[in-house]
Parts: sequence; C-alpha cells; structure tokens
Amino acid sequence: MGFRSLFTKGVALSQAGQTNKHSRKASSLARQAMNSFRQARSLKGDKKIDKMLDGMNYLSNSVLEVSDSITPISTMNATSALLADNIQKMINQSQLNIINTLGNRKKIKAK
Repeated sequence: MGFRSLFTKGVALSQAGQTNKHSRKASSLARQAMNSFRQARSLKGDKKIDKMLDGMNYLSNSVLEVSDSITPISTMNATSALLADNIQKMINQSQLNIINTLGNRKKIKAK
C-alpha cells in the first residue's frame, strides 16, 4: 500500500507540473495577444490587419494551451481520488489496530 500511495503522489505532482506549464504558456500567449491588439490601434491599413491577425493567432494558441491543461487536471483528480481511498483504508486499519490493542490490554488486566 505504501508503494501505491507514493506512486499516486508522484503522478499527481507530475501532472500538476504539466498543468502549471500549460497555464503559464496560456497566460504568456494571452498577454502577447493583448499587446498585438493594443499595437493595432495605432496602425492603419494592412499593418493594422496583420497585427490583429497576429493577436488572433496568439489568442487561439492561448485557448489551445488552456484546453491542453484539462487532461493533466483530470489525471490529478483521478489520482487524488485513489489517494483519498488509500488514506481512508489506512485510517480504518489504524483504528482497528488501536481497538485490538486496547482490547488485549483489558484482557491482560482482567487476568
């Protein structure tokens, strides 16, 4: 049970890292899109259209990064559920051990 618990924690941590990476990249791309749109305000004609297209490209890539972060999040949720189940089993086993130990002590004192 200890190996499984360590494994699930490791999976959760690696997936959290991947989600964080996607989030940072999405934020960076969104900032680049905003900058492109701001720059387009001061331009005219084809340059304005080109800058707006650049902004749309950055924005679509940002949305793609957000979308790519969903898989690691769902993996983390599944791993957390498994981990919670393992923790509950360990707590239940510890409680049984304590009850048995206390029961044995009462039997010894009664003799």
